Parts: sequence; C-alpha cells; structure tokens
Amino acid sequence: MATMHTKATLIASTPAAQLARHVGALGLPRRAISLPADPDVAPGFHAFLELWGDESAVRTAVEKWPFPARAWLVTEHSPLRYERTWPSGTPRPGVRLVSSLFRRVDLTRAAFADHWLGPHAHVARSYTVPVWHYNQNVVIEALTPDSGEDGFVGMHFETRDQMQARWRDYPAEAARGAKDAALFMDATRTVSLVTVETVWTD
Repeated sequence: MATMHTKATLIASTPAAQLARHVGALGLPRRAISLPADPDVAPGFHAFLELWGDESAVRTAVEKWPFPARAWLVTEHSPLRYERTWPSGTPRPGVRLVSSLFRRVDLTRAAFADHWLGPHAHVARSYTVPVWHYNQNVVIEALTPDSGEDGFVGMHFETRDQMQARWRDYPAEAARGAKDAALFMDATRTVSLVTVETVWTD
C-alpha cells in the first residue's frame, strides 16, 4: 500500500535565485517547484510549490519558509498520471499550466469539490488534445493569509503546442469545458501560470 502523505501547496510572490535549491534540499519525501516558462507572470504568482510528507514536517517546512509565500494544506487527486522516465531533480519535459481556482459564491467548498472532482474531471478528460498529467488540489486549510482560494489545478502537456491546441483548435470543446466550469467556479478570479516543473523524490 502506498504511503499517504499530507500535501501543502505554496505560491511564491517574489522570485528568488535560491528557491529551487531550497526546495530540493528539504528533508521531505517529495517536493516540487513549477517555475515560469515565460518572462511575464501574474502579480504575486512567480512560482508554484508542492510539499509532501508527514503533516508535522510539512507544517514546519511552511512555518520556516524563508521566502515571501502563501501556503495551504490540500487534498490531492490525480485522475491522469504520466509515467516518469527522467531522474529526480530534473525538469519534466513539456509545460505545466497551473491555476488557482475559486468556487462560486453560492456554493460551499464541499459542493465545489464534488463537481470539480466528479463531472468536471470527466469533461477535462474528454478533450481531443489530452492532458498528460492532471492534478487537482482542494484546499482544506489556509496556512497563511490568503485570498479565498479553494483549489489549485495543474495540467501538464508534452509540448506547448499541445497546450495551446487544446483550446485553440477545438472551440466547441473549449466552450463545453467553460460551460461546465461555470457550474462550480468563478472563472473571473482564476490566475494561471505556464510553468516548467521539477520534482524531487527520496
């Protein structure tokens, strides 16, 4: 049976040259950093980080975080997974689109999660251009002051062209996805970042 770990996600608000070295050196069984693939980034969203491990160790890592950041404990779901063939600590091929999600004001977080993890996950998997790795993170606790984020999604594609073609070349599918998203989330508040991800595992 696989070991179950607590997971924390962090958004770094200030880029730092030491950030990747710090994440790679953390004494946790798994950690990841998704850094911008492009020079232009959304305000306050310069890097997306993920930490897995014993809850006390994860909380301690967040409490001692040396860079400006916001952090959340989340429950993780991955309905689509890649098969990893590259070494730990090596940037993953392709690009990863990371987005913060906010529920509709008339929904509870539980209702938001039920639709996102259920019906919407099926919609996301039905596009002509597939997601290589699809990662859903539902917020269970904010560890720092936040803006009310309810979840974070990571959609990895083998190439940037695949990511762009998913919505550009299939407008009917894009419209169907947007229509379903409107049933559970407020898309006007979503903030996204195209990144390159590096994962370390011990």
